Amino acid sequence: MLKAITAALKLKFILIILLTAANIFVIAKYIDLTPQVDQNFFFSSHDPQAQAEGRISKIFKRQDDQLIISAEGKIDSPLYLKKVEDLSAKINALPQIISVISLATGPGDFATGLKSPLWRRLLIADDQKSTNIIAVLPGQGLEENLTAIEKLVNKASGDNFRLRISGAPYITKLIQKNLVRDFRLFTLLTFLVFAGLMLFIFRSWSILLGTLLACLNAAMLTIIAAKVFNIKIGLLTANLTTITFVLTLSHIIFLTYNWKHLAYTSGDQQRIKKSIQYTLSPSFWSMFTTLLGFLSLITVPAKPLRELGISGALGAIIAMACAYLIYPLFLSRVQNSQVKNDYFEESEQFIYQKVKVRKKAFRLILIGLSILLLPGLAWLKNDPSIFSYFKKSDPITEGLRYIDQSGGSNPLIIVVKTESGNKLNNTKSYNQLWQLQTALEKHQAVGSVISLPVLMAQARQHPFSFFLGWDWLLNIMEKPSHNEIGKIFISPDRKNGLFLLRMKETGRTKTRLEIIAELKELVRENGFVPEITGGVYALQGRLAKLVSSSLVFGLFRLLFIFFLISWLVSRSLPVSLSMTLGILIIPLISLGAIGLIGMPLDIVAAPSLNVAIAIGIDTMIHMVKYWRRIKAEEKTTRRRWEKVRTYLWNPVFNTLLIIGLGFGVFLFSQFPPTQRFGGIIIAGSLMAALIALYLMPWFICNVFTRKTCEA
Repeated sequence: MLKAITAALKLKFILIILLTAANIFVIAKYIDLTPQVDQNFFFSSHDPQAQAEGRISKIFKRQDDQLIISAEGKIDSPLYLKKVEDLSAKINALPQIISVISLATGPGDFATGLKSPLWRRLLIADDQKSTNIIAVLPGQGLEENLTAIEKLVNKASGDNFRLRISGAPYITKLIQKNLVRDFRLFTLLTFLVFAGLMLFIFRSWSILLGTLLACLNAAMLTIIAAKVFNIKIGLLTANLTTITFVLTLSHIIFLTYNWKHLAYTSGDQQRIKKSIQYTLSPSFWSMFTTLLGFLSLITVPAKPLRELGISGALGAIIAMACAYLIYPLFLSRVQNSQVKNDYFEESEQFIYQKVKVRKKAFRLILIGLSILLLPGLAWLKNDPSIFSYFKKSDPITEGLRYIDQSGGSNPLIIVVKTESGNKLNNTKSYNQLWQLQTALEKHQAVGSVISLPVLMAQARQHPFSFFLGWDWLLNIMEKPSHNEIGKIFISPDRKNGLFLLRMKETGRTKTRLEIIAELKELVRENGFVPEITGGVYALQGRLAKLVSSSLVFGLFRLLFIFFLISWLVSRSLPVSLSMTLGILIIPLISLGAIGLIGMPLDIVAAPSLNVAIAIGIDTMIHMVKYWRRIKAEEKTTRRRWEKVRTYLWNPVFNTLLIIGLGFGVFLFSQFPPTQRFGGIIIAGSLMAALIALYLMPWFICNVFTRKTCEA
């Protein structure tokens, strides 16, 4: 019998090693772990928010990606013009570059450009201290072109010819570059930190190996499962491995401490089976709540949030499966004496006693903060500037801000038509369009505007244009000899005109959608109908609104779901209400503080609240399950809660320690959204632990029941 058991264990170990090797092979062979971020990451082609972009592409000539290079210097000098000409020629010589527009390739010199209605708006900065070199890039091969252009710009830049790069393709490339660096570095560092802490806490190589194999396989299987659903490593899913690692580790820590407690009390050789039996139910409900929390994101139209919802739900299931199918095999080989760490356990108890005497202060602080920070909810920056994705001290940020202030950096498209539906190829429409052009240019959020009337005014500068009608001029501007520029700004039926605005991000106090609403009103006031709005600026505004709404409604859905689950777990209305109220405090304090200090709540940082809440839910469910288990042993409710705290202090403290140090690595990122992601999780996890240990029991005994049972 013993030989058969030993053989079965060996077979299981072999299967785990084979599973690990197979996962590594599949990821190395078939999955690209490089985070992918492109300008279409906001919404998929099937989303309603992306339909406007499709309609614009059908009506007008496709808008290719534009890279803006600001060249600061003595712009009216021959030497400056020669440098612009040389750089333009070198960029244009790169493979796949569609065209390059600059002072040298367009008007030919500064004086001519300043007189031109088109070139003045397109190429010359408002302060006349710099001009733009615009490289039109294809949708494919952006990475190679951007890298080559960066090298040319760095080589050409000097004291009297200062070059700065902007444009949606470049900003996207910078975000991807930061994500790639953080994904590679911090995935490795958090892995090492988690491993080191587990070894320090439990002093067992078997526990360490089991933990690493369980967490590693959970992370790899989640990536593979996401690939099956055609989800790539992206803006939000770049942190998926760390999230899955933490979810798996949480199950493992509670399982290990139940195993240790059973060994101390009974020494039962069947303690692995019993520890699984005690831990499985709260682990399941914690997993189920986390699962539903992620699934609530699936209905959000924003592609990144939806992908995080699907992959996070997969990760929640896989994390629990790996924790219970892989880790116990290694735990069964450990002797209890091997995991005893007297120094660490004494330190834990010392901290417990210090925290215990201050529990009233913690309650007052938590309740007080949840009330005092409520006004901060109204000040949330849920539509932050694109500059919030980069450090203020970074030279890149300075360059982006300069270009933004010199004519705008974020493209917005407004397609208009007359209220009567008449054609635009006549003098009356031309005059009306000019009025609209002037009104849009006066708006403080608008940097520059290129539109049909600007194009027509440019065409009128031709010496023989006086003899040509508007439609004839437009036909000429649609010829290949003029790069078919006319097709960009007027529809084939001549009923729709396109306004291409470069919007300013610097100093913006309103949301993008509020600004777009003001611009639409200007369109109506000037006798036109704003039929379609598009461009990156509009997509970012819609995405920010969806992030905000998903935070509010997603949290409320999660709280409602948690209330139902907490009632099923506790079978007590006061307990379930207390648990739900405790969880509600986490986002109230977190979001209130974020609003008051003015921290940008970008799409990368926003999901961190879900992770922090999941940790709080996990702790609460384990506490309530143990509270019910000892109900018959301890008749006094106060002593029962104290016993729950004493029993669960170590796993809760260790989970908090591991999460704090693991996600603390993110604070050293060069990518501010990753810093905010890690910081919010650390703060939320600390609150979750204190709320679960000290505030939730107080709510049960002093708020939702008549009898005081928790001092």
